[in-house]
Amino acid sequence: MLTEVIIVCHGKLAEALKNSAELITGKQEHIQTYNLEHGDSVDELNANIHDSIVEAQKKHHEVIVLTDMMSGSPFNATTANMKELDFIHITGINMPILLEILMLRKTCTANEIANNVISVGRETIKLANDLFKKVNL
Repeated sequence: MLTEVIIVCHGKLAEALKNSAELITGKQEHIQTYNLEHGDSVDELNANIHDSIVEAQKKHHEVIVLTDMMSGSPFNATTANMKELDFIHITGINMPILLEILMLRKTCTANEIANNVISVGRETIKLANDLFKKVNL
């Protein structure tokens, strides 16, 4: 089963993450982005997320929605859809997590991907100063 990825972030971050990931992985299909800019309607964002999830599920795709931060408007709009629709919502997206999802989504279920990327997130956030000190000892 293919997993559709929807990235929802403040500013232009969603589109930037997708474009940056494609520099590494090549062009990706079944990935959508929603950028929430100043003055945009959160209700419209909520409806767009809802429609994208429904369309993906009509194609029998699983869905993972990625948001930039907990309790922000993209997070809240996504979470509002969890009452009605069944999908995975991961918040705190970064490039290593997105790349891992893109690599796993054709061979793993959405739940397997979610479980895997949570550990990736923990493993990839490092204090570079400490790494540099270890190398230069």
